[in-house]
Amino acid sequence: MKNLLLLFVLLLGCHDSEITLNEDDERFAALYADLLLLQVDYEHITGKGGTYAKTDSLQKIFSLHRLSSEQFNARFSRYKNDPAHWLKVQDHALSLLSKRREQLASNPSNHQ
Repeated sequence: MKNLLLLFVLLLGCHDSEITLNEDDERFAALYADLLLLQVDYEHITGKGGTYAKTDSLQKIFSLHRLSSEQFNARFSRYKNDPAHWLKVQDHALSLLSKRREQLASNPSNHQ
């Protein structure tokens, strides 16, 4: 897993810095970050034998970000055809996750 993260970070350093994200890209990145968190949480809970309504959680995340799963899939398909843009979106999602981690570290009482 650490090797995969390292590869991801290295690839981010190689992307075209002239690509600018628009509001839709930023919303997608925020949704993508939440989906990554959900996936980690899901793996953690199910690995311990817990029950988890992943479909309900996915619907809540899509609703929170005002995107449908169809819109998500369509945008994801567009990003697949533009790898440099996709890397920029991933970079933004990673930045959002880093900010959340910093917030949790500075105020652990908010972590549930």
